[in-house]
Amino acid sequence: MAGLQRQAVRKKLLMNGLDQTLFLWLNLPQTAPHWAVKLAVFGGTSLLPLLVAATLAAALVGRQPWRAQAWRGLLAIVLASAATWLLKHGLNMPRPGALGLGVQWLQHSRIQGMPSSHAAVAAAWVGVALMLPGAKPWLRVLFLAVALYVGWCRVALGLHFPFQVLAGWVLGVVCAGVAQLGTAAWVRRSDQRLSGHE
Repeated sequence: MAGLQRQAVRKKLLMNGLDQTLFLWLNLPQTAPHWAVKLAVFGGTSLLPLLVAATLAAALVGRQPWRAQAWRGLLAIVLASAATWLLKHGLNMPRPGALGLGVQWLQHSRIQGMPSSHAAVAAAWVGVALMLPGAKPWLRVLFLAVALYVGWCRVALGLHFPFQVLAGWVLGVVCAGVAQLGTAAWVRRSDQRLSGHE
């Protein structure tokens, strides 16, 4: 039993060491060019609200199938936001700044950092957007780039460790799947009920 505990401690130390090493490599240093900081600030703070606003507009006034997929995207975003809030309050995994690591380019709340809410919301949005019928391959690549960009920005700004971002991405993809499959099942049941009444 003690051997298993020692092995678990070694794995945790290795993962923490790898996480910190990746963080320090991706985190923008004090000497970073002004444009790089601005690029990271935009992707780490402003891009998601713009995507949510565009998704809401598509849900309200867009044409099918964009409208239905936009509603699924909004559901996935709500699920990802709720799940990250619960996990952050349940897990005790600090942000890099709380440990005195790296450069924090933005002030942030004292809420724990695991998982990254921004990464989860970006992955939830992208996960649903990738399932948009008729989307061109280049558009799907652009969607994936959005999630990667948001995740990089959160680490570059010193707000999250890479594994916190990775956990956010995984959670976001799960929320996208739940939104996609859950709404598909609901639509099927609704269609069956309607056809049964005709």
